[in-house]
Amino acid sequence: MYIQRMEKDESSLVSCYHTFKEAAVIMRSLFRLLFLSLFFLSFFFPLNGHSFTLITLEEALQPEVPFLKECSSLEENGPHIKINAPKLDLPLLTPFVVDIAFETSRNKIIDYDSLRVKYLKFIPIDLTDRVKPYLNDNRLVLKDVKVPQGHHCLQVQIGYKSGEKTLMEILLNVIK
Repeated sequence: MYIQRMEKDESSLVSCYHTFKEAAVIMRSLFRLLFLSLFFLSFFFPLNGHSFTLITLEEALQPEVPFLKECSSLEENGPHIKINAPKLDLPLLTPFVVDIAFETSRNKIIDYDSLRVKYLKFIPIDLTDRVKPYLNDNRLVLKDVKVPQGHHCLQVQIGYKSGEKTLMEILLNVIK
């Protein structure tokens, strides 16, 4: 009787093992199907979570500077500010790339802690903390930049450790 009971227990354990194994195979198949579905859906419905909002709509709606007609270079004693992208003479479509290089003259050291980026409004909006994480070596590179439609004037300032500064204003004309 003990042997028969043991055989029954053994056969039920074997059947449980096969049931768990089948369930595991089914679960793996479902997870694979779910993963593949999400993977392919991401191509047709891209997520907008990777864009960089340089200027929010609320900031763009702030009152303008009344006397500001166009942007220009104001002070050029410090590092040279070179705008690699975007092309400022063309209207911009969002998202776009901002690529600004800071070039030094001989025997001068750029003080990257002196970098300031402001959005010029009646009360200027400091964007420095927003962009500083994207400063590497001598370049500021922002990818997939989103900005509301309109004209936006940014002021970029950087200096040498010895104190000389460059102040440049950049006009972004965003049409969409």
